[in-house]
Amino acid sequence: MEHYKSDKKLKKFLHIIEDSPVYPVIYDSNRTVLSLPPIINGAHSAITLMTKNVFIECTATDITKAKIVLNTMVTMFSEYCERKFEVEPVEVVYPNGVSHVYPDLSDYTLEVPLSYVTSQVGVKMEANEVIPLLNKMQLHVKKSTSGNENTLTVSVPPTRSDILHACDVMEDLAIAYGFNKIPETIPATRTEGRRQPLNLFSDLIRLQVAMAGYKEVLTWVLCCYEENFSMLNRKDDGKTSVIIENPRSSEFEAVRTTLMPGLLKSVKHNIDHPRPIK
Repeated sequence: MEHYKSDKKLKKFLHIIEDSPVYPVIYDSNRTVLSLPPIINGAHSAITLMTKNVFIECTATDITKAKIVLNTMVTMFSEYCERKFEVEPVEVVYPNGVSHVYPDLSDYTLEVPLSYVTSQVGVKMEANEVIPLLNKMQLHVKKSTSGNENTLTVSVPPTRSDILHACDVMEDLAIAYGFNKIPETIPATRTEGRRQPLNLFSDLIRLQVAMAGYKEVLTWVLCCYEENFSMLNRKDDGKTSVIIENPRSSEFEAVRTTLMPGLLKSVKHNIDHPRPIK
């Protein structure tokens, strides 16, 4: 690690494994080191014009992000293989003995109300009109088998990791339909916009604080559970914070109860900035 601390490009990644008791190393059957993820790769395994077999590995501190990156890489890369769209799986055995086979290219489904996607786009369409448009966006759509004719079952492939909610399906429908084809309408109610007094006052305070040399930090409302409690030497009493049941990422597991996690993380990522950081 000491050798890489002087490297301008690599030193910013050292904190990921620097304090770990063991380092991840990838080597071949001859014990030749191929990679020290996530720090550096080896020239021994570099791809050339003569390369025929490619092993794609993805290491990360967040399993969800790792799966997304891996799925995107292998699906896009498979298009150029000799046998198109064919990927050989790999069994990954963790230190606790649990094993998983990757990549996991299974689809996941969403139940999307037809009335929601069409009303938000602003165009009246039937299911038989919506389905082919969404199919053009790489989404496999069919009428719901639950008996509700006004609901669509959307099967999301691994290449569309950006589809998380019905609103994402609605956006794809608008793109496929064509924004320029959506008719312009006059709002049903007349409104007059003005700044809220509290926002105006906040902006004045923000300006004065910035002129005093302080930096403004905009952080997420959601944060990592450990950052909100154990890393601040605080215990969760079960009543303080709202915990997300099925978070899409380990960085968004709980609603923050203090600004400290976001502030400390901002300082961590800007540690090279001139002092003092106010």
